Amino acid sequence: MKLSTLNNKKSLKIVTLLISSLIIATVSAASYSELFMYGNSITIGTASVKFTTGANTTQLGGADAINAAGTIVTFDQIQIAPGDVATYDEAVNVTNSAGASKTITISVESISGDFSTNFDYLNITRIAGDGSTKGTSIEIVSTGSNVTTTDGQTMTAGEIWAIRWELKAKPDATIGESFTIALKVTVA
Repeated sequence: MKLSTLNNKKSLKIVTLLISSLIIATVSAASYSELFMYGNSITIGTASVKFTTGANTTQLGGADAINAAGTIVTFDQIQIAPGDVATYDEAVNVTNSAGASKTITISVESISGDFSTNFDYLNITRIAGDGSTKGTSIEIVSTGSNVTTTDGQTMTAGEIWAIRWELKAKPDATIGESFTIALKVTVA
């Protein structure tokens, strides 16, 4: 057998293999389809667990302390004299209107200002309707270890908890100094 005949046979096999590969690829590509997903008219609803006015809310943040949705509360009117302890048993309430139990956790998102120079502590505690403490509290201290996240506590449907704030200014605190804290309430 001549060398040119042998090369022609090999070339023919390679060409046949390439054509077969192209046919398989074309058929495989033709079998794919497209799927679509649409989010039409995504609407904001009402919060099922929200802040509601407590006995101290207006004192601490004014008449507009809680936003219309009940998802943000701002306390911008807290003042404390050097050496004093201030306790706000109902700084704000948390109300579960979900129709089901929810797990509530509070955590510190940020704290800024000169806390450790002017304040001894800030405690933030969840209080049930019967007056009992619900789990651990946020505990920010000027010296020592801070507790920046509470444990998750189950809040039954229709239940209202008070959020108690307790803070103590140092006796030698500088008048006019302040700190800012941001807290997150997680509802699961």
